Amino acid sequence: MNKILIGCIFIAVGLAYGSFVIDSVYNHTLGWLVEHGWVKPPTQSERGELAKVLGRKATIILYSLALIIIGIFIIWNRNS
Repeated sequence: MNKILIGCIFIAVGLAYGSFVIDSVYNHTLGWLVEHGWVKPPTQSERGELAKVLGRKATIILYSLALIIIGIFIIWNRNS
């Protein structure tokens, strides 16, 4: 597989995963799964107080930025 294609896939997945930060996108995708019983959300005791303070959005942003940076790195070093 071409390195440019692999890098673009990493960037696209990072952007798609990063779109979960937007509440309406999150509610329409994962919220739909919760409504229809495909996914069971964690209870308040499982999440803990630390998860409330830091929030899920910070984790999503970090992981999506990591995927985008990996994609850019692959494209940048495609000839080596």
